[in-house]
Amino acid sequence: IVGVLKGVKGVVDAQPAGSLRRMRSTVGDLDILVASKDSKPVMEAFTKLSGLNRVLGRGETKSSVEFNDGVRAQVWVHPPERFGTALLYATGSKDHNVRLRELALEKGLSLSEHALTKDKGDGDEILCASEEEAYKVLGLPWIPPELREDRGEIQAAKANKLPKLIEVKDIKADLQTHTTWSDGKLSVLEMAIAARKRGIKVIAFTDHSVSLGVTGGLSMERHTEQQADIEAAQRELGDSIRILHASEVEIKADGSLDYPDEFLASLDLVVASLHTSLRQPRERVTQRVLNAIRNPHVDIIGHPTGRLIPDREGADLDMEALLKAAAETGVALEINASPYRLDLDDVYARRAKELGIPLSINTDSHSEADFDMLPYGVAIARRAWVEAKDVINAWPPAKLLDWLAKRGK
Repeated sequence: IVGVLKGVKGVVDAQPAGSLRRMRSTVGDLDILVASKDSKPVMEAFTKLSGLNRVLGRGETKSSVEFNDGVRAQVWVHPPERFGTALLYATGSKDHNVRLRELALEKGLSLSEHALTKDKGDGDEILCASEEEAYKVLGLPWIPPELREDRGEIQAAKANKLPKLIEVKDIKADLQTHTTWSDGKLSVLEMAIAARKRGIKVIAFTDHSVSLGVTGGLSMERHTEQQADIEAAQRELGDSIRILHASEVEIKADGSLDYPDEFLASLDLVVASLHTSLRQPRERVTQRVLNAIRNPHVDIIGHPTGRLIPDREGADLDMEALLKAAAETGVALEINASPYRLDLDDVYARRAKELGIPLSINTDSHSEADFDMLPYGVAIARRAWVEAKDVINAWPPAKLLDWLAKRGK
């Protein structure tokens, strides 16, 4: 939608706003802001977008539509010279905006979507074409949208202590992916080539373990066969990408892992995950994950709660107990980038960062297209104030491989 609107004659800028721009795990409808002196062609283009079910309303500066899949979107048009305050206001959150208005009042100003206005004198307006200008008037550096939840970002900005948030380009490895050996769509070689194309330097193939039969989980014998396949792919690709022989090992209903410790020790990397019996009582399901965290051969806990958005709530875990155990053992917790998971969520990911727990942002790819889900995982990490140094697969490959080599020793 933004791409179409940016192409409209006279449009200076177009940006998503609201919870989408803040990259919340789920959003209601879509808010889009456009900077243009002439709103008519914008409204014309917006109300004729492909895939529309109906136009809910069309005005001079605002229009609303509903798409065939039920998603609703609104567009607002503001003059370019007022776009900064408009975008700031529309991005939110509500609580963040309350703090900004308080700051404005302290400076003898009032903040609206149209401008910053001087309270005294003749009410002169301070127009801001960019958000940076608006924040500067308030005495703050620009605050990334993902942080705007009134969780300490204003105080950090005042103290010049905002984090240098992780970016997609920082990710150098993908440590949860699947191939045709279990439920993936591509071979080891095809997946490795697809990852390399996207700048990935290390890829771990974590095909499912044996008890998750619905995914074609691997027996230990089949894992040995897969190892030969991985070695052949590594020979073909040389040092352009490092391929790890790994497994996503099931944390079974009785709390044990799918393979014996001796076999887990033979793998380059072990991701332990919950997929079944998620509705067990809190104490029991928590103990299952604690067992995995305390196993010296487990490197990462995959999508910790097992949730599926929007249909399945995660397990009722005692997250504080799990975080404490992870801090003690040094196991990494995954932020799964699949938009159906986004698990760990931003609240617990931030708590993990505070406790010094390593994080891993993985796509859980089952096909080439799945690699492109990475920005969703990075967005959750950004909402959690996470920096590149906090994420094991943003480390230089040599540091990551050294970390893995020392695990379980």
